[in-house]
Amino acid sequence: MKEEAQVYLFLFIGSLCLLLASLFAGNVEWALGATAASFYGTIFLSFILILVAGIFWVSAAKLLRPLRH
Repeated sequence: MKEEAQVYLFLFIGSLCLLLASLFAGNVEWALGATAASFYGTIFLSFILILVAGIFWVSAAKLLRPLRH
C-alpha cells in the first residue's frame, strides 16, 4: 500500500513541476523592464522543472514495475 501511494505522489509532484514549467515558459517575454538575467533565468528554471518532472515520472515508473508482477 505504501509503494502505491508513493507512485501516485511522484506522479502528482511530476505533474505539478511540469505545470509550473509550462506556465513560466508560456508567459516569458522580452518586455519593458525585463533584464536579460530574468528572461534567461525564467527559461532556465522552466527547463530545470521539466527535467525534475521527468525524474519524478521515471522514478514512479521504476516503483510501479515490481508492483505489476
